[in-house]
Amino acid sequence: MSHPPLDLPGRQGLPERWAGRASFAILEAGCASGANFLATWQAWRDDPQRPQRLHYFCVDAAPPCRDELARRLQPLTAFSAQLCAAWPSSVNGFHRRHFNDGRVSLTLVIGDIRTVIPRIEGRFDAFILDDLSLTEQESPALREDLLWLAADPQVTPTGPALQHRAAVIGAGIAGVSCAERLAQRGWEVTLFDRQDAPAAETSGNRQAVMLPVLSVDETRLARLNRVAYLYVLRQLAALAEAGHPVIWDNCGVFQIARHADHARKQQAIVANQQLPAEFVQYLDAAAASRLAGTMVSDGGWWFPQAGWLSPLSLCQALLAAAGANLNFRPATEITALTHSAQGWQLLGSAGQALWDGPTVILANAHGLRTLEQSAHLPLRCFRGQVSHLPESPDLPRCVVCREGYIAPPHDDYAGLGATFQRSHDTEMHVEDHQSNLARLAAMLPELADRFDPAILMGRVGLRPVSPDKLPMVGALPLASCEPRPAAHVEWPRWPGLFVASGYGARGFVWAPLMAELMASQICGEPLPIEAELAAAVDPARFAWKGTL
Repeated sequence: MSHPPLDLPGRQGLPERWAGRASFAILEAGCASGANFLATWQAWRDDPQRPQRLHYFCVDAAPPCRDELARRLQPLTAFSAQLCAAWPSSVNGFHRRHFNDGRVSLTLVIGDIRTVIPRIEGRFDAFILDDLSLTEQESPALREDLLWLAADPQVTPTGPALQHRAAVIGAGIAGVSCAERLAQRGWEVTLFDRQDAPAAETSGNRQAVMLPVLSVDETRLARLNRVAYLYVLRQLAALAEAGHPVIWDNCGVFQIARHADHARKQQAIVANQQLPAEFVQYLDAAAASRLAGTMVSDGGWWFPQAGWLSPLSLCQALLAAAGANLNFRPATEITALTHSAQGWQLLGSAGQALWDGPTVILANAHGLRTLEQSAHLPLRCFRGQVSHLPESPDLPRCVVCREGYIAPPHDDYAGLGATFQRSHDTEMHVEDHQSNLARLAAMLPELADRFDPAILMGRVGLRPVSPDKLPMVGALPLASCEPRPAAHVEWPRWPGLFVASGYGARGFVWAPLMAELMASQICGEPLPIEAELAAAVDPARFAWKGTL
């Protein structure tokens, strides 16, 4: 199967074909050298009739590493230097990167083209097929998959008629992330929260730990969490580059093996999945102790790019990045939603109308159960108590975790946590401090009996958790319908209502990529993750399984 590569201007009718478009999507398969993307990006920048947004997908089983890419692109220009800085680790999956204030997106898909193409969800306006070596049996199947991805030329060039206004309920990390992603796309977004400031409830801990999930059998949770972790690392760098720095420390995270069998599994995963050393390594206890600066109980995984961040500072940076398109309305509780001529009307505690418009995102954690339209969602409430340890030179220099975690000190205290109990109790308990300290002693034996649980301070948060521990992100399903659909994708939805919740204990890893997924779904853009993984977080999956 052959197709001429893109050679701007002129090939495939570009740039004329994208003139005046709201968005334009290109899929390159077979070679991720970066050259075609850079040529397209440059042509987009130079064209006064360019589309508002450019989506570029690139599929390759073995793309160059960052250093090799830089060598290939010498001498580096301003464009190629930005590309190299944003280039992801060589870890299988979808990796989305943003340029030009988010108006240009590159999604590098690392994997075999034969299996990857059917996993892409979206419509594309142009294809670049370079150096594809396919058998006679494989070529027709790939052609059929590409035809499925081809955009309908009869669709209006500006896409669906949308009123680009949205309300987001909840200013924790889930809601702030969704608000920023839509505001960055030019939407007028109003963000409501019942508290006086962002990140005042579940997202209000002093420190949040960031590390990926790995598994032997490559579960959906592990695959999704891995690319979400890499996405948030890039987002932190991008926010700093844009003048909105976040308080965070990529001090590394050491995850101690739970027991001997787990240690063997950890070593096998690193070896068999051929994960790059910059992503994960297996270290013995002696090497880990040298990194941590204190004795570590056993060997385990070392994630050198991981670390901790300040939740409030990330939420504040996202609000700043959203700019004038975002109107934040704190101390404003939404108690009900009703249909209106515009779509949805949001009502306050006195029944007064506070907002009217077509699109609403529900990101208000346990508040979802108080709204009629979302009360059926199977969210569970898990209490987490964090202990605040006074700063001490004996505390580790990196994050150490096992069944709990301890982070290096920040503003005079180190976070130690966290309990995980199904409860709505927000009171602090000495017994939970004792549990946290017991986990600390099991991780770092030299710190056993150093702290008195009776005098420790801390914080309690109530995490929204789904039954399968995956997020709930997407269009909000109705509670029931007749006849029963054959699959959750066919389940009827509330028009214009979306949900972002169920992030559990990993909200600051999940939220940024899930917000990009949400914005892509709302705007009709190619998705930043595999179709199977988008289905795995679809809130209608529980309706389909009959668990609502």
